[in-house]
Amino acid sequence: MKNHLKVNGKLLQTNKRFSQLKNSQKDWIATELYKLYHDKMKERRTTRKLPPDHRDTVISSLYEQIQNREIWIPYSEVKKYAFSKITKIVKSFKKQSPELSEEIEANHAILSDGARCNSN
Repeated sequence: MKNHLKVNGKLLQTNKRFSQLKNSQKDWIATELYKLYHDKMKERRTTRKLPPDHRDTVISSLYEQIQNREIWIPYSEVKKYAFSKITKIVKSFKKQSPELSEEIEANHAILSDGARCNSN
């Protein structure tokens, strides 16, 4: 029983993998990850990957929600899963809200053109 802990009368497996979760749990985690990541992208007004500190904030808040639902999985597994999905999440953001994506990209283009003009 070296890979198990007894917490609140329940036996928990300390080395559980994401693939060992129930499908309903995996689906819920995926949906929440997409929601949280998209919200943070909207907040930061970006269509690109989030910087590490914001990405870690998203993963931490997701892990809190997972714990609140009493799904037991190590933080490292959640982080690994999130990293594997980031590219898909960014692409889905562009597909789900194309108007917002175009507006953000246009603003970035204007800002970068202005920066180039000022540096010359």
